[in-house]
Amino acid sequence: MPNALDYSPGLDLITDEVAVMMQDRPVVGLSAWLLDTVAAAEREGRGVQLVTPAGVRLSYPARTRLFSGRNTRWVVQAAGGDEAYDGLTGVKLSWDGKKFAPVAGTDGRGELATAWTADPQQLDVRANLQVLARVRYPALDSTIVGRATELLFTELTGAPPIGWGTEEPVNRPWNTEASASLTAYCHRRSPRPSLLTVVGASTDGVRPATGSAVISSRPAGIEETVMLAVAQPGLEPPDADTVRDVIGRLAEEVELVTVLVSAAGAAADTTSYPHFTGFPAPIGLAIGPQEARIGATTKPVPIGPASRPAAWYGLGDGTRLPDWERLGDLLRSVISGTSRAGTSREG
Repeated sequence: MPNALDYSPGLDLITDEVAVMMQDRPVVGLSAWLLDTVAAAEREGRGVQLVTPAGVRLSYPARTRLFSGRNTRWVVQAAGGDEAYDGLTGVKLSWDGKKFAPVAGTDGRGELATAWTADPQQLDVRANLQVLARVRYPALDSTIVGRATELLFTELTGAPPIGWGTEEPVNRPWNTEASASLTAYCHRRSPRPSLLTVVGASTDGVRPATGSAVISSRPAGIEETVMLAVAQPGLEPPDADTVRDVIGRLAEEVELVTVLVSAAGAAADTTSYPHFTGFPAPIGLAIGPQEARIGATTKPVPIGPASRPAAWYGLGDGTRLPDWERLGDLLRSVISGTSRAGTSREG
């Protein structure tokens, strides 16, 4: 019996474990057919393996939304075609008859491909500020969604978004007014979540940015989860205090749940090279009113209005790997505080 994958455009091979598609274009974005293929593969219990030459880049929405499923990989064919590797991790891959799988080294771990560590001088690498923000609105018919996305774009790039859509390229102008198509679209889909792609302006004085927003209905209200990448002029991420001030303004506008800010190397247009561009590192974590009242061992900077206090925990400048340990310690203390608070209420 045929399945949905039999009719998916762009597929080159289907096995019991994966659906394989080959692409050779400068940038692979989050196209409608790619989204449909991934959804169909997941329903069939298969991963998706995107095979490209080493000169291809991934858009930020494609990278952050596509490569999470089992056996789902970005498979990069090195120049000369004698080596394949994972474009996100650099691990060597080989075809085992059903899928591309990691090649184990002598120590049993995945072996890194030499092509992944290309000369960085050949790449136009910039620091990319990356924000993962989750905020909450009241569950009212009058609620306007997209406010958090617009504020983050405006504050971090210098201009609001210019367009949105459900895939790339986007095809609708950005507008968060009461009659805007963005809010109307999300209302029509509710209670199903709305997955949106958002792009920034490409004019002088505005930093390149792309992102995704997920609008979903929860018992506590309407939640908006924003994943945003903002390219910086050079290799240094923005000042940590400046970033904290932006998140503080976000806390004044909407109710924060959590916000994680980090920095990573990527292309000047926020796309990802299939090469090593440096390790990501955290800058700070904000937690919203409920978690802020629980407290943690690290002293935070209060942000947000008194009616819904939030807390900002500075972790670093976006360049130091050990700061991930500080984030881990902080999260463990918050989780521990949450458990103690729950036990106290039950008692």
